[in-house]
Amino acid sequence: MKEKDLSGHLVEFAEQGRVQTAYCLGQKDRRLRVLLLSGREELLPRTRVLHISQRVYKANHRQEQLEILKTAHERREELKEEIILEDLWELVVDEAEEMSPEELAEIYFGSGINDDHVAALIRAVLEDRLYFRFREGRILIHSREEVARLKEARKREAEKLARREEGAAWLTALFAHKEYPVKDSVRHYWLKALKEYLLFGDEARNARETKELLKRVGADRPSKIFEILVQEGIFSPDENLELLRFDIKEHFPEEIEKEAEEIVKRGFSRRGREDLTFLSPITIDGPETKDFDDALHFEKKGSNLLVGIHIADVATFVPPESRLFQEALSRGATIYLPDRIIPMLPRLICEEAASLKEGAERPALSFLVELSPIGEILSFRLVRSVIKVAQRLVYEEADELLQGDLAPLYQLAEILFKRRLEAGALPVYLPEINLRVEDGQIRLERIEITGSRFLVSEFMILANYLAARFLKENQVPAIYRSQPKPKERLISGGEQDIYLNFLQLRQMSRGEMLLTPEFHHGLGLPCYTTVTSPIRRAVDLIIEHQLCYFLENGRPLFSQEELEAFLRELSRSLEVVTTVKNRSYRYWLLKYLREYARQQPLEALVVDIHQRKAKVLLLDYMITVDVPLPPSLRLEPGSHLKIILKNINPREDTIRAFLAH
Repeated sequence: MKEKDLSGHLVEFAEQGRVQTAYCLGQKDRRLRVLLLSGREELLPRTRVLHISQRVYKANHRQEQLEILKTAHERREELKEEIILEDLWELVVDEAEEMSPEELAEIYFGSGINDDHVAALIRAVLEDRLYFRFREGRILIHSREEVARLKEARKREAEKLARREEGAAWLTALFAHKEYPVKDSVRHYWLKALKEYLLFGDEARNARETKELLKRVGADRPSKIFEILVQEGIFSPDENLELLRFDIKEHFPEEIEKEAEEIVKRGFSRRGREDLTFLSPITIDGPETKDFDDALHFEKKGSNLLVGIHIADVATFVPPESRLFQEALSRGATIYLPDRIIPMLPRLICEEAASLKEGAERPALSFLVELSPIGEILSFRLVRSVIKVAQRLVYEEADELLQGDLAPLYQLAEILFKRRLEAGALPVYLPEINLRVEDGQIRLERIEITGSRFLVSEFMILANYLAARFLKENQVPAIYRSQPKPKERLISGGEQDIYLNFLQLRQMSRGEMLLTPEFHHGLGLPCYTTVTSPIRRAVDLIIEHQLCYFLENGRPLFSQEELEAFLRELSRSLEVVTTVKNRSYRYWLLKYLREYARQQPLEALVVDIHQRKAKVLLLDYMITVDVPLPPSLRLEPGSHLKIILKNINPREDTIRAFLAH
């Protein structure tokens, strides 16, 4: 069917959200050729047409056509302003669900309406959209419920816009260090939104709205947001954001503390325990240690050595059905940070009741092992015991006794280490940098593996190996530790060269927690678990439960399926612990470098070269940074140089380094 010629008709259409009037000049390829008020011609698809006038306006000249357009447009705008849509809506809302524009225009304006009245009504409906909706030439009448919903939505949107305007003005004033009379509700809203956005980014509840506000005031960098929150007292200057991101609580819920008090008040039972209080075990730890979970004693037995490795029996204070146990699983481990310690268990247990404190009788899990002069395990007993630590030593004190009272134990540790090396162990030696924050001061300590640290480590490894062997031989379900073969062996083990050890560390396979015993290539042992830190690690607490229960009842406490469930939960919680520790440590290290190591030459070791950039290891701080290289300089991995640090931002985790001249 041939389409009607619309030449001379006035056409209403939408353009960028506004309704415009055009004069139809003709048709081309099923599109209308129209003249706009601006004097420009346009080809208009029929799908964009909202209304076509009944009347045909004859005009032979362009100027006359424009005059017709202008007069119609102005008339329609005037009529639109007269329309009160709410009044019209009240007249028809209970009568029908939709009507034609002509019907509604006649109801509102009365008989004798023309094209201008109808077009004006369409304009009003399209602009308002509260009471009516224009669709395919008809006007839908919103129900009372829909109008109420739209009004509420518009109210919220208006409040949102007002809040954004006030928020922008307030933040702008803050950056200029000026006062601004912001409403408490608006301030509270934006501070909460900024905090959530800083912590969770695009996953924050009001992320889009917050991003728009920050972009508007030119403060979309994390450090700027943090600055606002510090200025407003929400954060401290050194706020640990990782603890907030992962919702890690430093303190325990009241019901957990209360449960701990009740358990500790009951004490521990001596039934089934071997009384070893006649022995004289010692603890060897750092001076700041408060939670003592291991002690050692030894006695000569002819040419052999009988060694006792005593582990705090934390399991007796943390029953498997208790909230304490679930809390320990949830936390995964004690988190040691430079500025604080977040314990896995309430301090009443970890620092008091279960801790192997000097002079106090404590329940323990004792590994009693007889070793030959060449480090062979001649006999081994695992017993639930009661012990009393005779002396507490710090590492420095123990180091002084390695050639005296502790000499037999130290010499045996060296023999055990050598045996593990011969079995394929691959220890990687890199100095450890310990950071502590005390009274606002960052203290840095380079921890070398001294003799006493080595001694303690070697006998803890022995106890963990013996625990794994015991569990395996008695077919007790357990969580084992293993480490696959390194991708490549670059050292034989025991070398002190930092460059070789750094390269070897890159080649090491990641350690695994499994439900089956596998060879541990890092330690050179056929099977391995961890039980020597039940105060600090949930895995060790679980293994201690298995061992103690089996010793008492001859059967395991946890099934393979239960351990599998524990392992899934622990994998998540330990990943969080590692993330929090690494990021917190790096923040404080960068802060230390900014305060004490900027603009001074620092010793560095080249560990990698990439085109015009070298990755170097700062030897005094054991941190890698990238350094740009001039084209003329040729460096090889392993070479030493001096660098200068600049532009260190701990909050944004950025650091720039340059060659020292």
